[in-house]
Amino acid sequence: MAMYHEEMRQNDKNKAYVRRFYEDYYNNGRLEAIDDMFSPSYVHHTPEVLEGKMDYEEYREHMLSLSRAFPHMKVAVEDQVAENDKVATRFTMYGIQEGDLPGIPARGKEIKVAAITIFRLENGKISEGWEIYDSLDMALQLGVAQVTSTLRKGPQKKGYYLGWSEYNV
Repeated sequence: MAMYHEEMRQNDKNKAYVRRFYEDYYNNGRLEAIDDMFSPSYVHHTPEVLEGKMDYEEYREHMLSLSRAFPHMKVAVEDQVAENDKVATRFTMYGIQEGDLPGIPARGKEIKVAAITIFRLENGKISEGWEIYDSLDMALQLGVAQVTSTLRKGPQKKGYYLGWSEYNV
């Protein structure tokens, strides 16, 4: 029983550590939080880059370029779950693009983007991360992408598709 409580305390400490990163970095503009809280051997996994992962320096530059483009970005942590050395966080990023992103000039567009990360902690630092966010929605909000509906126009009512009697959205 004591081991269970110790594990729960450690999970709570890990969640607080990750939450502090989001608070410090995004909400308080303390950009050095990356250097303070991440291991220099950090590896970031994301489908957003060709290789599927970034090393610490690449991730750091990515985060700093995001901060330059959205200097007043805020994050709302919606949920956190921790188990052993991993913390999963579902959050929403809010901001206005005031600076350039690679290939996307500043346009003053406002964004609200949902994201999920899983961070692994080792020796008191964030040592590995996995991230997924709605990049298509972000591109749409920034005005650099368009989506064309592939749904057939016809006699069906909104949310009900002929031939899919069990599917009604």
